[in-house]
Amino acid sequence: MYKPTVVFCILLLLHVAPSKQVSTPTDPHYWAGVVEFSSDRVIDETPETSTANRLAQYLNIIDSGEANVTDVLVFPESTLNRRETASFVPHPQDQIAPCNNLQYERVVRDISCAARNRKKYIVINLTEKAKCPDQFDTRPCSPDGLYHFNTNVAFDREGVVVSRYRKFNLFGEAGINTTTYPEIVSFETDFGVRFGHFICFDLMFNEPALELVRLGVTDFIFPTMWFSELPFLTAAQIQQGWAFSNNANLLAAGASFPGVGSTGTGVYSGRRGAITTVMNHEPQTKLYVAQVPKMNFPNAAVNKIPQPKGTPAQMAKLYLKRDQIDKYTTKDLPMTSNAQLEESVCYQNHCCNFTINYSVKPNLQNTMYYRYKLAAYDAGRTFDGFADGQITTCAIFACSSANYSDCSTRFAADEAYDEAVTFNAITIVAKFADNDETFVLPNNVDTSIVPFDVTETDYIVVPSVGDPTPHNIVTYKLITPRSDLFTFAIWARKFERHANAGANPASLVSALVLLVVSVAGLVKNMW
Repeated sequence: MYKPTVVFCILLLLHVAPSKQVSTPTDPHYWAGVVEFSSDRVIDETPETSTANRLAQYLNIIDSGEANVTDVLVFPESTLNRRETASFVPHPQDQIAPCNNLQYERVVRDISCAARNRKKYIVINLTEKAKCPDQFDTRPCSPDGLYHFNTNVAFDREGVVVSRYRKFNLFGEAGINTTTYPEIVSFETDFGVRFGHFICFDLMFNEPALELVRLGVTDFIFPTMWFSELPFLTAAQIQQGWAFSNNANLLAAGASFPGVGSTGTGVYSGRRGAITTVMNHEPQTKLYVAQVPKMNFPNAAVNKIPQPKGTPAQMAKLYLKRDQIDKYTTKDLPMTSNAQLEESVCYQNHCCNFTINYSVKPNLQNTMYYRYKLAAYDAGRTFDGFADGQITTCAIFACSSANYSDCSTRFAADEAYDEAVTFNAITIVAKFADNDETFVLPNNVDTSIVPFDVTETDYIVVPSVGDPTPHNIVTYKLITPRSDLFTFAIWARKFERHANAGANPASLVSALVLLVVSVAGLVKNMW
């Protein structure tokens, strides 16, 4: 006769039976799961209880039937633990599986065990603690003798920590340290794919993200808590553009707090575009699973999974920041019916050439509608004061009134408006520098804050002839008519040759980054 405890253990093993390896090196695809994650705020919840609750949600997702098919699971940034519940993380060189190892906190132990039990690669983002100082770091140590990092941790199918990346380009993040230099890290899998990984704001910088591309990495893991911004930097919009320009697979897992601007999860397959992409107007916790074509199989089938998207009125619930576009050179798109427009717009020496075929609805006197600007820019901006950067762009973007201050703002949820302008075709042509300090990408988004499918556009880059330094002529075309266009642009970042954003050099008083960001406080209050 079986004892009840034995029966319970058998049932438990049946319930969470380990997954088998799904993909092999010879397969043209692998299976990935990316998690959009949110948690309700609980009043007076302690950090310990908060972390335990979120860990339980993570483990439920890992053990879910939806996850069975996956080779790799990716969770978003800053949704698991807090500084008060930070964990030590083993160095990947030590090949340690923290499962049941009491040197490490429960979040690391339990995810390691889950990876081992389910035979999956799992990447989480957490607040890591580490002993200070590191042997190569001469900066002052904090009084408690600990570093605290915003860290990705990758576990293999046996629960071993095979990779660890500490975020370098911080978006505020008071009390979080950085490494002395950006870490350039990646890890191999048993299905023939090497993954590079980085975190959120890192996407806007040369190192480590683009350095990994230059090293030949073609697949990337991207935990994020992105704070979306119009007209160029909503989450899915920039994720798709980054993956397209680098012709790389990007697995993006987003925190889901639309009230402060955070959402954006997807799987993108380089020039083949989004396999699935999600922008939410309500908080959501959900696993999205996709079959990802390997980049060394260029003829592998792409099975796209369109997701329901919110209406513009629903998406008005998603808080969006506004870029500092007020210094751009702009010209109005004439509200002329059935027009063919050829126009040049220049910001100093940077000139953008537009050819636009469009039609305008008649009788708009008593209705609200989006107007459009043709814009050029080649100068600096700040990213909320946490870093400064150079931007070069040629763009068409929407304005919700005739006042320029309403450009890159949307109509409110209760404001009915006409789709007054249908763009039948757009061609933008401009010259951009061709060097490692300039990163150029196609950029678009519709009024539901979702990027266009790549089949609706053409993007062509050819070398420019006769320039004293290397340049490219970039042509970006809209080839499918759209009446819901918000942004259509060629957008570029120009990097400093010696990046130090977030580096926290020794000349600063403390090894802690003590910047305060209001949105961080809002997010912390939510969980």
